[in-house]
Amino acid sequence: MINIVNNGPELVSTNYWDTKFGSSHFAFGANAGTMRLLLSTNLEGDIYGMLEGCDYVVVSTIPDPAERNLSIEFLFEDHSNSPFVLHSCAGAALGLFPKADPTPVERPLTLWVKGPRKVATLRAFIRRVPRLPWLKPLRFR
Repeated sequence: MINIVNNGPELVSTNYWDTKFGSSHFAFGANAGTMRLLLSTNLEGDIYGMLEGCDYVVVSTIPDPAERNLSIEFLFEDHSNSPFVLHSCAGAALGLFPKADPTPVERPLTLWVKGPRKVATLRAFIRRVPRLPWLKPLRFR
């Protein structure tokens, strides 16, 4: 069982990184209006790639995540032809995650590493898409 202690949007403590899952997979969740991405120890070396040139993050979900293996996509939009992307299933959710609408909704996204230590707060948009992978940036009007 993964335990989490919060102080609003801040992650105070968790045993996530002490689990088998925490050393090899990322997890995601939300609290107090902020989405959170907990990076496994093997993803810590990818933080520079995630953040370099990142303008915003597009969090895409599908309508029925319980029915599919792939249910969430984190696209770190840097306006290149190959932005950093993470994919996962609903099973990686730690608690409730905000429901997405077809129209993107802006929410902060924080990145966390073992400690817990927050390494970044990013502008993010959560949206619902028909299928994953989607791999498409937002189109601002």
